[in-house]
Amino acid sequence: MSITSQDQSRQNPCSGTRSGIYDNVLEAVGQTPLVKINRLFSEFTGVTVLAKLEYLNPNGSMKDRIALKMIELAEKEGRIQPGDTLVEPTSGNTGLGLAMACAVKGYKLIITMPMKMSEEKRRLLRAFGAELILTPTELAFDHPDNYIEVAKRLARENERTHLLNQYENPGNPLAHYYGTGPEIWQQSEGKLDYFVSGVGTGGTISGVAKFLKEQNPDIKVIGADPDGSIYTGDVHPYLVEGIGYDFYPKVFNTDIVDTLYRIGDKASFAEVRRLAKEEGILAGGSCGTVVAAVRKLLNNLAEKNELEGKTVVMMTHDTGRNYITKVYNDDWLKENGF
Repeated sequence: MSITSQDQSRQNPCSGTRSGIYDNVLEAVGQTPLVKINRLFSEFTGVTVLAKLEYLNPNGSMKDRIALKMIELAEKEGRIQPGDTLVEPTSGNTGLGLAMACAVKGYKLIITMPMKMSEEKRRLLRAFGAELILTPTELAFDHPDNYIEVAKRLARENERTHLLNQYENPGNPLAHYYGTGPEIWQQSEGKLDYFVSGVGTGGTISGVAKFLKEQNPDIKVIGADPDGSIYTGDVHPYLVEGIGYDFYPKVFNTDIVDTLYRIGDKASFAEVRRLAKEEGILAGGSCGTVVAAVRKLLNNLAEKNELEGKTVVMMTHDTGRNYITKVYNDDWLKENGF
């Protein structure tokens, strides 16, 4: 099925050209630019790499899209009412998107989050008025004190407290099926051969890939996730934030991904710092994971003499300003062996 422009505007109220005065900040979500990468992959000739700058959403990440979509679906279905409390387990960015939306719409918000997430994210969440509960990072996904289980328990035990749950909520991939995917298709004029994204919850890559493959089944979808994620092999700790899990979220359509690359922390952090210095794009560490995956892809294509005329679109998931004390801090890198 191909989505018409009328369908897109109905499902994604922020589709279309940005102009005029918006009623509130939530209307500024979406329609992020697609820009050409000029220097970062200069050793590869004949190929075009484009970056979808999701950090230019109003709260700095692609998760602004799913936060708004999940709340809108819950409102439409009558599951939440004004004055209710929402609770969400998150690595930070979904929480920030929800905190922004809850501030506009008047909901209370409780966020549960692993301790490894950056201090910047914690302070931003509190700045929006969210209540923050931190849990030990090393706990397995089904441990009763894991951040996901804590959020579920809060929703069960407290009246008018509702769990949105990005790991199972259809609003997660739908936000990208009706928003990000059509934007990429329109902005690239349908001229792309590869789409590269981090996996994480699987919502972004599943939603975008579904739309793109409906337009052109020959488009190849490349997933990138940390060495240590369940998607890439043995589960073990890693430092990249926002992607990689020790379980398979229900929203992730594994069948739609053609290739999955495993990327180590060292490569992720090195690539994202190069992205800032060579392209002026200050993105989060998970974008470095994507850049490293793009480099692997280009090397593979070059070995087969298949670079010429190809176009690769990659996601930049979030802003690097949330990681200044970590990924962009030389002392932190040295302390962690990089």
